[in-house]
Amino acid sequence: MSMDRKKAEASKKNLQNADLKNTDLQEADLSDGVLIEACLENSNLSEVDFCGADLSGASLLNARLHRTVLYRCRAKEADFSKVVLTQANLVESNFSSAKFNNSNLKESNIEGANLTDTQFINANLSEVNLTGVFLANANLSGADLTNSELIAADLAGCDFSEANLENAYLNHADLSRANLKSAKNLTRDQVETAFINKETLLPDSIPLRWISNTEYEFE
Repeated sequence: MSMDRKKAEASKKNLQNADLKNTDLQEADLSDGVLIEACLENSNLSEVDFCGADLSGASLLNARLHRTVLYRCRAKEADFSKVVLTQANLVESNFSSAKFNNSNLKESNIEGANLTDTQFINANLSEVNLTGVFLANANLSGADLTNSELIAADLAGCDFSEANLENAYLNHADLSRANLKSAKNLTRDQVETAFINKETLLPDSIPLRWISNTEYEFE
């Protein structure tokens, strides 16, 4: 076990603004740690236990977080751009206003997390469990959501421009005000299982006519 890891674990309550870039912290126990605005860029954080930790404002650019535990952590406004975040546990965490641009989150579990106002531009979200997440006003343009589960997710106002929604489960998801105009592989069956309103923008391939404020029919 490296000294870097030992020191990080011993001082995990006092890592605010810490410079931990290019550090190997694999399998470290940083649960309930305080890493507000810490720099963890290019670090190996695979299988690290961040359960209950505070990563608000931290920068994890280019970090590796394979099978990392971020259960119920706080990471508001953190930067997870270009990270490997595969098979990770992000359940019930608060990532509001965080960035996940160009990141790989394949097969991760993000159920019930707060992802409002986040950015997932060109992110890999394939086979991800996003059941019950709060994703309102998020930017998912260019994201790959193939086989992802968005059951009962709050997707109001989301931007799905050029996003791939092939076989994504949208049952009971809220797509009011969402921009799906240029979304790829979206089907009528998917739309029917979700909630939409007159402000929802759908692809030209899915024309519909509103009968009332709440009812519509496909043309």
